[in-house]
Amino acid sequence: MATIQSAKEKYARKTANAAAKWNAAKGRMAGNYASGVAKFLGGPPAASVVSAYQSGIAAAQYTGGDPDKWERNLRAAMMGQ
Repeated sequence: MATIQSAKEKYARKTANAAAKWNAAKGRMAGNYASGVAKFLGGPPAASVVSAYQSGIAAAQYTGGDPDKWERNLRAAMMGQ
C-alpha cells in the first residue's frame, strides 16, 4: 500500500522530470499562444503582446513541484479544510 511519503516522492520525481520537456517546449509556446488568442478574439494579437509573452516565457524556468505544498493541498482538499 502506498504511503503519503511514497506519493510525495513520486510527485517530486515526476515533476522534476517534466522540467526538461517544459523547457524544450518554450519555442512552441509563443506560437500556440498567438494562435489561441487569434481564435478567441477573431484576429491576431498585437506584436507587442506576443513579444511580451515571448520574453516572459524565455525568462521562465520550470522548477518542478513542491512535494510539501502538494501534501498540504491534498490534505486540505480531502479533509474539507
